[in-house]
Amino acid sequence: MKTTESIFPAEAAAVLLICFAINESLSVIGLFQGTSSMLPESANTVIGAAALAFALLGAYGLLRKSKVGPYFALAASVFITVLGSFTLFKALTDSKLTIGITTSSVTALVLGSLTMVCVFKAAKAFHAASFLHSEGFGSSSAKYAIETHNVTKKYYLGPNVVPAVNGINLKVRKGEFVSIMGPSGSGKSTLLNLLGALDKPSSGQILIGGVDISRLDENELAKLRNEKVGFVFQAYNLIARSSVLRNMELPALVRGYSKEERLRRAEELLAIVGLNGKMYRKPKTMSGGEQQRVAIARALMNDPEILLADEPTGNVDSKTGEVIMNFLRKLNTQKGTTIVVVTHDPEVAKRTDRIIYIRDGKIFKEEKTGGVSA
Repeated sequence: MKTTESIFPAEAAAVLLICFAINESLSVIGLFQGTSSMLPESANTVIGAAALAFALLGAYGLLRKSKVGPYFALAASVFITVLGSFTLFKALTDSKLTIGITTSSVTALVLGSLTMVCVFKAAKAFHAASFLHSEGFGSSSAKYAIETHNVTKKYYLGPNVVPAVNGINLKVRKGEFVSIMGPSGSGKSTLLNLLGALDKPSSGQILIGGVDISRLDENELAKLRNEKVGFVFQAYNLIARSSVLRNMELPALVRGYSKEERLRRAEELLAIVGLNGKMYRKPKTMSGGEQQRVAIARALMNDPEILLADEPTGNVDSKTGEVIMNFLRKLNTQKGTTIVVVTHDPEVAKRTDRIIYIRDGKIFKEEKTGGVSA
């Protein structure tokens, strides 16, 4: 899926390049005084044609999402800017030059500068998209869905340093269902936020699907969170004034799904979590258990490979908690989704494959449970 984040800068750059190409075409055939008109006649045609070719190749490459498109577009924008600057300088120092050439020079400078900005944005978005959809990311060669190596997270409160996570080494296999337990303030939720790229570690290394996420820029991290990782928060984090459908649509909207596809996926997921017919309800009119199930359905809208849940049964009764855990186990078993759950409840933890115990920001014990099938 193409997102508006990557499409808009590319299309804007392509339009700017086409505008320059039209302007330069008129100059080459002699109907208009363009930026290359200041050059000797022999050079005018050659350089004008070269600028025109680069602009058209750049526009075509951007619109087709070609790997070389941004390079041609960048070359064209630099060419346009340099040519515009040269012509403008000549226009300002030669009183015999016409207003047309001066206007053309300023136009080229503006077009070139704007194109350059758009090309950089488009290239960055293309890189993020191609990286996350490449074979290297989350490929079958990566044995672990999640790995951490001596990860720390420190908070500074005035002169005091609080080590929320203090040297965590963790490996979660693909398709594993893991729970993290520990007393309040032990660093469970902080660790979960680090694993989901919601926060950055103070030191250490976190790998998702074999890729070190510390190497990713903000665009790439945003795509990682949107496309590869689903979040279920204890406080639900639903928008109270919006409908269930609107809440669920947001991740898919960012991903670039069509309206029809968003509606289809929302209906399908709400049916799975037992909320048929409640698509247009407001979250504030629903029970805590229903809201949590909406939050889970929303987390699954983009079919993530990893699901991270912070106390998914913390604000619901035991019966609803059982329903939620059965659903998570079913998701893990049938789709192979890797699930990491933070919980205070030993009964919830026993439903997972492995329990990781944390105290004072460190793992002090692990326990294999075998899990309980739904």
